Amino acid sequence: MSKPPRRVLPAPSPHDQKAAAPTRRFHEDGMSAVETAQYIAEFTAELSYLARQTRMDLLAYLLDMARLEAARVVQTEKRMT
Repeated sequence: MSKPPRRVLPAPSPHDQKAAAPTRRFHEDGMSAVETAQYIAEFTAELSYLARQTRMDLLAYLLDMARLEAARVVQTEKRMT
């Protein structure tokens, strides 16, 4: 039995995104975008460490890239305040 085709959604364009500051946006659980980015940075650092310990180098690299991007969001918002 074959699987139904997956629905592919187009990637969002940077031009479609609003220019609102992330510190003003809150998720339904009360975390701001900066708090979420901080959490992601910390969690991906731990996951990257685990991936390196088991020699999953590409996965560790990708997790490090996610960590760096999350850290960049945090630093950018700290400079704006």
